[in-house]
Amino acid sequence: MIRFFERGLFAPFLLSIQPILHLFSINLTELNVSEIVRSSLISLLLVSLVLGTMYLVLRDWRKASLVASLFIFLFFLFGDVSVWTSEAFGLGPARADVLVLAVVAGCMLTWIWLITRRIKNIAAVNLYFNLLAVLFFIGSGIQISRYILENGLAFPVRQSVQAAVIESTESRPDIYYIVLDGYGRQDILQALYEFDNSAFLEGLADRGFYVADESSSNYIQTMLSLGSTFNLDYLQSLQADGAKLENRGNLIDLLENNNVRAILAQNGYQLISFHNEYKATISSAEIYYNDSARGIASPVSAFESIVVDHTMARVLSYLPVFRRALIEMPYDTHRDHILFAFSRLQEVPAMDGSYFVYAHIIAPHPPFVFDEGGDVVPHDEPFTLNDANYYMREHSQKSYFAGYRRQIQYVNTRVLETVDAILAHSQTPPIIILQGDHGPGAYLHWGSLEDTLPAERFGILNAYYFPDQDYSLLYPGISPVNTFRVLLNQYFDGNYALLPDRYYYSSWSFPFDFIEVTDLSLP
Repeated sequence: MIRFFERGLFAPFLLSIQPILHLFSINLTELNVSEIVRSSLISLLLVSLVLGTMYLVLRDWRKASLVASLFIFLFFLFGDVSVWTSEAFGLGPARADVLVLAVVAGCMLTWIWLITRRIKNIAAVNLYFNLLAVLFFIGSGIQISRYILENGLAFPVRQSVQAAVIESTESRPDIYYIVLDGYGRQDILQALYEFDNSAFLEGLADRGFYVADESSSNYIQTMLSLGSTFNLDYLQSLQADGAKLENRGNLIDLLENNNVRAILAQNGYQLISFHNEYKATISSAEIYYNDSARGIASPVSAFESIVVDHTMARVLSYLPVFRRALIEMPYDTHRDHILFAFSRLQEVPAMDGSYFVYAHIIAPHPPFVFDEGGDVVPHDEPFTLNDANYYMREHSQKSYFAGYRRQIQYVNTRVLETVDAILAHSQTPPIIILQGDHGPGAYLHWGSLEDTLPAERFGILNAYYFPDQDYSLLYPGISPVNTFRVLLNQYFDGNYALLPDRYYYSSWSFPFDFIEVTDLSLP
């Protein structure tokens, strides 16, 4: 076994994969395994090139492996060291990168000199590098395995829901459930964001909508909120595959195989859903729109952008051609997802059949990629969907307010355009629900209710268009848990008693440790 580690050349390859696995483990709740494939392949290609080049120079595979191992280690450590250097010494990002680059060059030259001139027992050093690489790799594997054991795999159990064939001469309305992520309530936006949204709400009212102007979400996280809404009950009362909800994997199953979908399928409805960067879509829908480019030549993804920012490759972002690919492309993809969803929604009325249309649009939630006119907002940092105190690590609360105000105005424009198109082209007047899954997050702390202003995060947009304009079952403070109870009672002869409207905070790290919030008043 010792000879195996002395002779082995696997250290640089394991060290090239381990940092990617580590970043993947940190972002497991938002990623699929497929998203690490390309970055892993490129990393393996890089280490192969370095190893091969050093062999041509040194004519010794073990010495070449040691040089490649240290280079790859420093390559992936580069971003974190540069950020620390910038913060510790008050340097700008570019100056910090140059300084760290010089240090890395010095380290590599010194290491090559030691290997070729001073170190006599190369086999022993190679053994230690191989052992260290294996330990790092196992550590990341354990971290991922622990998450999988606690939360389940991120692959939903996709059970096809067959829409019933309903023979009836009576036309049925298409149902549009449009979730606008992070869309806050008017009084909250006015008081905290100094933004008057009344013109948009009046526009909805003029089109026949009922706006529940005292509505609050039941939960503060997207998957929690949607899991409850789609299943007509509070999560504390729900199960996934016959078991109590215990992990985020359960929430994906709960969304894919939700009760509302099943009930509407029994009434002849087919589900339409839309792809985006988050897992709050229903990929097993009868019609699943995915506008993402696929394959090895597809644009740089958000995860890949984060990987690059942690490595020496971040220095390439100072060159315009690489900056476009490494920084802006993921934001472009995000913008495209939003615009694609609005565009496709307008095409549904022309389709034959009865459809339940679910669109989760990640706006006005950060990142803020549109200004009020829909023009591109440039960014300097890698793409993330961070919100609340996670967003504030890199930005100010003032910039959150400004970005949110700009983006919500453009979202309002696209929503009204989409609503007008749906109403104008639907042969049978539709049902439309516009709803925030939760409010904005400038005053939210993911780990502390005491440091959170609940009124902001819970207060949501909640607007309904019913074809008969009968809104007698709705009320100003209706929460999402009762949304489909009302709809099914009114249009599908349901007999669902309305539940008390309750509100629960939970931290990001422990999403099922619910704390009931009873005071949603503004300070």
